[in-house]
Amino acid sequence: MGSEPIERRVSYIGDRLKGSRCPFCGKEYFRMRKYCGNCGRKSLGKMEDIDYFYEKGVLENCTIVREPTNRFTRLGSYIYGIISFHNGKVRIPGRLTDMILRNDESINLEDLEGREVVPRFRRRYSVEKNDIIPTTSLAFTFADEYYPYQEYKISEPGKEYDAPGIVGYGVYVSRFRIKEGGMERSVPFIDEDAITAAVEAGKLALIHSGVDHKLVDKIYVGSESNPYAVNPIASKVAQVLKLGEEERAEGVQGVDAVDTEFACKAATSMFKDAMALVCYPKNP
Repeated sequence: MGSEPIERRVSYIGDRLKGSRCPFCGKEYFRMRKYCGNCGRKSLGKMEDIDYFYEKGVLENCTIVREPTNRFTRLGSYIYGIISFHNGKVRIPGRLTDMILRNDESINLEDLEGREVVPRFRRRYSVEKNDIIPTTSLAFTFADEYYPYQEYKISEPGKEYDAPGIVGYGVYVSRFRIKEGGMERSVPFIDEDAITAAVEAGKLALIHSGVDHKLVDKIYVGSESNPYAVNPIASKVAQVLKLGEEERAEGVQGVDAVDTEFACKAATSMFKDAMALVCYPKNP
């Protein structure tokens, strides 16, 4: 069985790719630090937060794991390596995803090393049906391949609008396909599900709109294939995308997260609810 307290602690770092930077010497750490090992006491309580999830890194070196152990066996063979960010200031271990490797397939790893990669939000490994689903953003794809890297630039609105509308959108479709005659269907990779797809689509929507993620007050996530029978998934999406103001003491996001179902009807209802919230008078 998965431990929810442990998963929360692990996911807070791995899902968000959060780190810290010393404002004095510039040293970066891939985990939240209250002080810098170089600068000591003067940096206590002054460390800056870093979020690598919206950035791109470089695959410095890698290897092929031919015989995954324990819960990773469903992934089959995969490539694991070290990814550096900010010109090598911090190095993070990670797995390359969206790659199907046959056991007898020969790959020249030198051709992969030095290429730019972007973080992807995926499942860490397989679990039983009733377990907490372990997730991570320590999965990467190449920045010049499927869904290439796009920079997230926050911009201020140019003007005020009287009516609600769409300022940005994001679409995510899994890479792999099944072709039947003249039809083509998208199928998720072994580490994808409704949660990972929602995160990737939400990430692209923020990039396209330029809206500050801290200004998002509500998020709806609709799916007919929720991986949980009871647990919500919108809260996980909000956590990974850092929507709303973050409560630093509790490590949670101050955003209203709602799950919906019922296919297309859920989507239309969400738009109607969002429009009603925007149009509601703030000072009646």
